[in-house]
Amino acid sequence: MFKWISSLFSNKEDAKQSEKSPYAAVKVWFDENNVWAHWTEKEPQSIAWNELIGVAVETTDEGPFVEDVWWHLATKDGVITYPSEATGAGELLQRLQEIPTFNNERLIESMSSTENQTFILWDHEGRHE
Repeated sequence: MFKWISSLFSNKEDAKQSEKSPYAAVKVWFDENNVWAHWTEKEPQSIAWNELIGVAVETTDEGPFVEDVWWHLATKDGVITYPSEATGAGELLQRLQEIPTFNNERLIESMSSTENQTFILWDHEGRHE
């Protein structure tokens, strides 16, 4: 249903982005237990899936020549933030969309935003619905 969103972040796009964007140097990946984000020259950050309490997208009015879409994965102890152009962002988006009640409509709305705005796509208390 929302495959066109995923196509925005496909492996082919990740390869193209790595040639074009300095933000592709940020890498995100996951397994069945954890999610990681690794910014160059920093230690990788990780969170456990079972500790995830919220997923949000923040948009800015600074695009299109600088990153203007930022993802935030929150736990009660902190947040992992990564740019939409991070390597692996497409695969992680597909996994996030598997979360029950993930708000794809709000995701679509966020991708058309050109303003400074935060969109809650999922939270454990249902405030995203």
